[in-house]
Amino acid sequence: MGADSVRTFFTADTHFGHRLMALHRGHAPGADTRDDVTLEQVHAHDEDIVASWNSVVSAEDVVWHLGDLTLKHTTEIGDIFRRLNGRIRLVLGNHDRAHPHFRERAITAQQELLRNRIEYVCTAARVTVPGGNSGRIPVMLSHFPYRTAGQVDHRFIAWQLEACGEWLLHGHTHSHAAVHAELTRQIHVGWDAWRRPVSEAEILHLMRGS
Repeated sequence: MGADSVRTFFTADTHFGHRLMALHRGHAPGADTRDDVTLEQVHAHDEDIVASWNSVVSAEDVVWHLGDLTLKHTTEIGDIFRRLNGRIRLVLGNHDRAHPHFRERAITAQQELLRNRIEYVCTAARVTVPGGNSGRIPVMLSHFPYRTAGQVDHRFIAWQLEACGEWLLHGHTHSHAAVHAELTRQIHVGWDAWRRPVSEAEILHLMRGS
């Protein structure tokens, strides 16, 4: 695959190994609480994500994962990371053990990620997507929505970006919708909305409001 054929995708909130997500996403029939969720059901949840991810992402594509990749130590589920297509760049979420709010423990967790196929780790980023009069449109990347009057999460306020007028791609909300009227110029790329990584073309489509 040539450089011109490499695509970029965005996703968030896969929560590999997370019993509660397996329950909420329908992989644990008969379970009433996360304590009822079996390891087999968690495995089914994780394998469903791997299959969906690899159905749209090729080996040389870039995937920006906007946080809450997993609650587990990376070494526990390193096999999953090795089977995911693409070059994965992680914008850390509050459940990722490498996030700075875990303090000293975050250093070891970040080293684990970089040893297990995660190409890049940060708490926020700015990229561009194709489109617009200049050919590229700047886009902010964060796990969290912008910090606005109606969207302050006091637990993680230090990690919420100030609205700067540029588009923001985010996760965290677990909404089933990609856009919300109260979150202007923001697009939710989380797994609960898309059930797969989202392409740049789909992001541009939403930006244009068509």
